[in-house]
Amino acid sequence: MVTWPQAALAGQAEGGLSLELKSARSAYGANEPARLTLTITNNGGTGCRLAKTAEGTVQVLSVRRDGQDLSPVLSRSFYEDGINSAIASRMTEAKPQSAVEVPLVGLRVQEGTVLRSVTAVPDGTGMDALWPIGEPGRYEVTLSYAAPPVAGACPGVTESKTVSFTVGEAQDQRPWLWIVVAAAVLLLVLGLVVVLLLRRKHRASAAAVLMLVALVAVGGATGRPAFADYEVDPTAGLPVDGVDFKAEVDACFAKFSASGGDPAGIMSRLKDPKTPKVRIIPTTGGSDTFETPLSPAGKGSSTITWNPVNLENYEGDVARDPCSALYHELSHADDISKDSVPKGDCGDTGIKTAEVKATFTENKYRTAKGLPPRKKYDGKDLPKSLEDCKKPKKKTPPAKGPVKLCEGAGKNQCGSTNGDPHLVTFDRAYYDFQAVGEFVVARSTSGDPLEVQARQAPLGSSKTVSINSAVGFRLGTQKIDLSLVQGVTQVRLGGELLVVPPGDKALPGGGKLTRRESDLSSADGYDVQWPDGSAAAVDQIGNYGYRLLLRLAAGRAGKVQGLLGNFDGDPENDIAPLGGSALARPISFDKLYPSYADSWRIKQGESLFTYASGQSTETFTDRQYPQKPLGISDLDVSRRAQAEEICRWAGVTDTWQFLECVFDVAVSGRPEFAVGSLGTERIAPPQAAPISAAPLATATLAAGTGARLTFAGRTGQAVFVDAIAPTMLDRCSPYRLLDPAGKYLNSGCNINGIGHIDRTELPADGEYTVLIDPAVTVGRATLRVYLAKDTNTDIAPNGAAMSVTIEQPGSVARYRFAGVAGQRVFVDVPESSLPDQCSPLQLRDPADRVLASGCVINGSGDIEGTVLPADGSYTVVVDPQVRSIGTAQIRLFAAKDQTSAIALGGQPVIANVTQPGLALRYQFSATAGTSVTLDVTESTLPDQCSPLRLLDPDGKQLRSGCVINGKGDLAKVSLPVTGTYTIIVDPSGAATGTAKLVLHQ
Repeated sequence: MVTWPQAALAGQAEGGLSLELKSARSAYGANEPARLTLTITNNGGTGCRLAKTAEGTVQVLSVRRDGQDLSPVLSRSFYEDGINSAIASRMTEAKPQSAVEVPLVGLRVQEGTVLRSVTAVPDGTGMDALWPIGEPGRYEVTLSYAAPPVAGACPGVTESKTVSFTVGEAQDQRPWLWIVVAAAVLLLVLGLVVVLLLRRKHRASAAAVLMLVALVAVGGATGRPAFADYEVDPTAGLPVDGVDFKAEVDACFAKFSASGGDPAGIMSRLKDPKTPKVRIIPTTGGSDTFETPLSPAGKGSSTITWNPVNLENYEGDVARDPCSALYHELSHADDISKDSVPKGDCGDTGIKTAEVKATFTENKYRTAKGLPPRKKYDGKDLPKSLEDCKKPKKKTPPAKGPVKLCEGAGKNQCGSTNGDPHLVTFDRAYYDFQAVGEFVVARSTSGDPLEVQARQAPLGSSKTVSINSAVGFRLGTQKIDLSLVQGVTQVRLGGELLVVPPGDKALPGGGKLTRRESDLSSADGYDVQWPDGSAAAVDQIGNYGYRLLLRLAAGRAGKVQGLLGNFDGDPENDIAPLGGSALARPISFDKLYPSYADSWRIKQGESLFTYASGQSTETFTDRQYPQKPLGISDLDVSRRAQAEEICRWAGVTDTWQFLECVFDVAVSGRPEFAVGSLGTERIAPPQAAPISAAPLATATLAAGTGARLTFAGRTGQAVFVDAIAPTMLDRCSPYRLLDPAGKYLNSGCNINGIGHIDRTELPADGEYTVLIDPAVTVGRATLRVYLAKDTNTDIAPNGAAMSVTIEQPGSVARYRFAGVAGQRVFVDVPESSLPDQCSPLQLRDPADRVLASGCVINGSGDIEGTVLPADGSYTVVVDPQVRSIGTAQIRLFAAKDQTSAIALGGQPVIANVTQPGLALRYQFSATAGTSVTLDVTESTLPDQCSPLRLLDPDGKQLRSGCVINGKGDLAKVSLPVTGTYTIIVDPSGAATGTAKLVLHQ
């Protein structure tokens, strides 16, 4: 028998908030949105603030129709001034024991009627789960409320509650059919009348009847909007009382369609019926745009929720204008429709690049209408230009405050069980473990007692995926267990319910329990610490389960056993049944289940958990689970694509963590797992994530034993040595590579439990050796030698993009092309899975010297336009740093700078940059002392600084200027000498567009 994770236990759950949930009606008609009301009560002893909006606070946990679990559509959402600002504007004071009502209304979107559940992302955007509730049937909706990350918010998470309602069968939705039939009959009758009138020569009467026929025909043909690409639905969403919503939208659209009212050129695409549809609905909260990726209108459709009466100033007392806010959201809808939403964070701003772009687009409209531009988004300073978003993030010192477990130098020997459980052993072996029951995570084999157990339960009604629903700890003679009950953590000490206030609590016999803020959710997390310094961190993943991190004291090396291995420095022997030999990897499904799983199941007398009456460990055991293997390759293609989008948007970048995130989000349908993956990546970085390529040779060496790893190499081959050594101290050059004669070739460091010897080209055929420096006497290292697989091919300038895959660390890709002196070449990398880093991209001259280099940031990169010094064979090189692997798309642009004239005080000149990297030069002659100014009166170039430069006759730069919000200039300058001067229009990155140049005194 298996009980759902929220097993019934006596005792009141912790938390100062409670929830009541009801539906406005027990039954709804077809296409009639359900209206749910949450009543949130502040049960605390002090007043605080509660949100009256469901976005970012209400999490829909599950939806069932006629007893069957439904899956949501996953998408992203973009807020006018950040989701937290939208929540803050809807906060209200709640005195002790007072309540606030929060509406959750079904929305009519392109997919049909949905309940929208939004998970807030720290950067101000959201990740949406759109739960379908439009089909006929009986629905059961389970949800909860969590405190938003807003100042003064009532802390905590409510228990989960379920409400049910029915949706009736669809009625005939084709009244137009009767209208068409009636119109046809009327046309037939009128036609007969015309014939009779003409036969009797009543031509004037016949003409009048024909006019009536035309009006009937035109009237019968109406019923669709003028454009099929957008639709306004005043009755969907949360209508604003006393407002004609459609009239307000039409009024803004009239402003956008007027001269100068569409500076970003959005309307032409929006009015194109061939583009994905945009739906505009009202809201009483903050305006935002969310994707509707499975719409019948096609991928790229979206829904805008717009508040036409919100006039509350932005931060800094910048006036809010509803039409400007709508233009901001239309910018997002435009990017979504073109599948060109900018990726990642904007440098160090803490703002998504997509929001920077939309706010700059809004500012163009605001400037055109005489409104001051916005300078902040979600309380954070906007950059000077969109180009600043391409700058790599600066390395900053750790934030002040307590250091999280596994965070920082020397803390990477943490083991973990996380998500749909993905396990990382203390020695960095990675595997998934989906069994159901109660298991030994780690147990000491000698020394002071230490034990950690986990209860794994099915995720929802799944038969293949489980999650940690409870964890138990032994500290000396004490037992502590944490379990999820109705989405809230209950803590028990020795079986008795324990109310734990924030802060530290000393435990009898040594050790302590700490309640603290979580990096994963609004619910607090808990730390358990043993007297010897070993520690565990437990955090909720939404309302579904736990992430468990476990760090052992150095003295426990080799003295533990369990699902997380033995902590002896060798990952190869970690995954082994109790009392048996290590399983060979990759481990097959039938090796893990049931024999391996059963070997680590606890017996009742060993249990650290508390049970309700009539329960035991067998209550939570299912030896038939999981019923079949399920991996990322088994996922539905559409579902996987949605999950990948969500995980990228959350900011998960590590290759292994990203794959685990995609799996968790896809199988659960819950964006909270993406937030959890991001938090885990930040505080417990998987720096030694596995490399899927097979190594040339591998071995685990113990320091101080003289052991060696040997492999056969050939002249010209290149190798990379990867090292995982969590029990070795930080040190440089403990790893050494020797040639066949025993001479030193290269060495590498060990930092935070991992190390490497970088790419080394082998000088001769023979047997090579990798060893640990004899001066190192403590620790073990698992060494893997990878043979680099380089790519060497040609690339055509101005041709199609080429794909490169770096599967083994140390591999290099080289793309050759014939260059011509004076050509300016630009290398664009529009897509890449490589982690953020600078200088993995290089442009090399015919002598193999580096001419220029570039970065990969937020999944894209480039090498700025570079003028070739001579004819010859040039090479674009992709050479990722350290142990990085991944893919990239590369496109090469080449063209000679174009030179033409511009007259001082003459007619405007249109500069048209038609391809990335192209530079345009405009020359004029002037005498010494002449004052000149260049104005850019109109431009479609993206916002950036320094695309404009003024050079003197010797080619030295006199001035540079920016283009912002479609305008720019080179400030007034007095020319130093008589001669020919040059104005250069050279936008950075892959920017293209036009600029209208006016040169005057």
